[in-house]
Amino acid sequence: MTQAVTLPRTGTSTRPGTSAFGWSLVALAGLLALNTVLGPLLLGVVEYPISESMLNQLLGLELVTSVLVVPWTAVAGLLALRHDARAPLLALGPTGYTAYMFVQYVVGPEYGEYSWVVLFHVALVALSGGLALSAWARALRGPVPPLTGRQRRRNALVLSGLAAFVVLRYLPAFAGALTGGPIAAEFRDARTFFWSIVLLDLGAVVPITAAAAVALLRDTGAGHRALYGVVGWFALVPPSVAAMAAVMLARNDPHASVPTLLLLAAATLAFWAVAMSVLGRLVGRGERVGAGPE
Repeated sequence: MTQAVTLPRTGTSTRPGTSAFGWSLVALAGLLALNTVLGPLLLGVVEYPISESMLNQLLGLELVTSVLVVPWTAVAGLLALRHDARAPLLALGPTGYTAYMFVQYVVGPEYGEYSWVVLFHVALVALSGGLALSAWARALRGPVPPLTGRQRRRNALVLSGLAAFVVLRYLPAFAGALTGGPIAAEFRDARTFFWSIVLLDLGAVVPITAAAAVALLRDTGAGHRALYGVVGWFALVPPSVAAMAAVMLARNDPHASVPTLLLLAAATLAFWAVAMSVLGRLVGRGERVGAGPE
């Protein structure tokens, strides 16, 4: 049975390094904003050697980064600076998302020469990945909202569904692997982008999500905390992909598809409903959290 305690809000944490963690999150938010400002969405200082279709998708991604990821990361950083116990749980989603996306920024364009842009994006991967690990370590030592047995089983089922959703997206790839069929037309001029996404989704996202579901079902402390990171990540990725589809449609991309946009928009709404149910437990005034099972 998890014993409930009042959620520590401000000025209650004496854990060393909290300020550095908070300022690093704020810095990450600022660097993400700078990347968008310098990129093709705004100033166009940075030009990527990618196809027109991939450029359209990158524009959609940058929109979501500006509207969702930057504010979310900044809020998590400010909470950390206030020694708020919710900060690590809230930071897991955007830091994991940033590391996931910027791996693709590094390897996707297939640069043929040395570039400061690549080093900048490598630094973003390193910073966001390090912050994700730091957030996880802090979350393991901190409190977490308690779940009833029914809530725990329901959320484990939700995590299993999220993992299955990602796998189902790759059914054409599995079928093509048996027949030797070509990859999707929009990626034929951006094969590295495609395979990096395959690697990250099937090699990292699915195993982590499935492991979180099992850990939560077993009522472990890691499972209770992983729930927030996985749900936070899934709250950001579907809107990013939906924004990519929307920009492709708006710019008359030959690979644009209205059904795809509608499907991704529906998925975004569904995942946001899940995120509100889970992450909303950290927002409510007077929220109570327990140390969780270990």
